[in-house]
Amino acid sequence: MTNNPYRRVTNLKYWLIAIVSAGVGGLFLYVSELAWFERHESFGTLANQVGGLLIASVALAVLWELVGRRSFFQEMLEVLRFKNDMESAGLDSIGTDYSKVIDWERRLDGAKKVDIFAAWATTWRNTNQARLARIASRSDSKIRVCLPDPNDVECVKIFATRFNMTEDRVRNKLTEAIDGYKDLDGGAGSGRVEIYVSAVFRAFTAYRVDDVFIVTLYHHKDNRSATVPALSCREGGTLYDFFSADLEGVLNASVKLYP
Repeated sequence: MTNNPYRRVTNLKYWLIAIVSAGVGGLFLYVSELAWFERHESFGTLANQVGGLLIASVALAVLWELVGRRSFFQEMLEVLRFKNDMESAGLDSIGTDYSKVIDWERRLDGAKKVDIFAAWATTWRNTNQARLARIASRSDSKIRVCLPDPNDVECVKIFATRFNMTEDRVRNKLTEAIDGYKDLDGGAGSGRVEIYVSAVFRAFTAYRVDDVFIVTLYHHKDNRSATVPALSCREGGTLYDFFSADLEGVLNASVKLYP
């Protein structure tokens, strides 16, 4: 029994109306069988239909009250909880194609701060090379890149196993990535491009573009997969806070390689 007096009054009104309506419906059904209505068939039919309609309406209303409304209410609560969870996490989008979870072109064209935490991100870098170079050319912008250390033997060995490559291939990929990111400011050492290396194993790839993190996960199959889970989250949410603290922790333990 609810302790809400307003709800009790509403429920009482509902059941009173339902009982009265059912009673009126039953009365119509009863009188439709009287002799007078038999002599006036059209009125008898009308009374019978009205009575049946009232009783059916009451039955449906009772079913809605006992089952439908409560189920609908629970469903709405689930939706609201899920929405609150998303708001709390700051989750903006999620999918299996990192290139579509945000509008990269729009985001990078207006970006001032970009952080890159990846194994090498060759495809992403080549796709956005011109935009990244424009960011590096602006005096109020900065790009920070955190890559695996090509000179750390254990680190290279782990990535070789992870990506099913030879150790020499991994070193070449890392050296190529380092040189590619240096090219963003023409190798001038302007300070607007910073490159860090560490032995930290990447469980995911993360990009921070101003106030948004874009994260792509890795799969555990032997072959390379074209699609992997990807998400974007905004500043102020718990997801953003986690990835931000994680990145800063790695950078604090990394070696600055450039400039």
